[in-house]
Amino acid sequence: MARSGMPRRWAFVCLNERDASHPRGSCAGRGAAGVFEALREETGRQGLTDVKVVAAGCLEACMVGPVVYVAPDDVWYGGVTLEDVEGLVREHLDGGTPVEPLRIGREEFELSPLAGRDQLPLGVIPPVQP
Repeated sequence: MARSGMPRRWAFVCLNERDASHPRGSCAGRGAAGVFEALREETGRQGLTDVKVVAAGCLEACMVGPVVYVAPDDVWYGGVTLEDVEGLVREHLDGGTPVEPLRIGREEFELSPLAGRDQLPLGVIPPVQP
């Protein structure tokens, strides 16, 4: 049996699911499962045995999900759709060139719909009020 060895890239796809009423939503609620499956299928279709697509828990950029993190390149993507998958695999996971329109940064991690957010230290999120 052939073995592919250590992957050269990993794509971690957030599959976290929250109750639909949660103000931050979740990647699962925005179609992340479909993106995960499509990434797996597309890497196979393109013959990328050295790229691993991994299901992940919350990656913290909930407001812009579905979120995908590519390592070891340290590239974050948000709002990934099924239509983005083929290009993301071809351009970045195979070709090594990040897909700039999908990239997210610190600003997207700091987005929050929760009241009082601007009064708290960076990184602290208040509890959801019923």
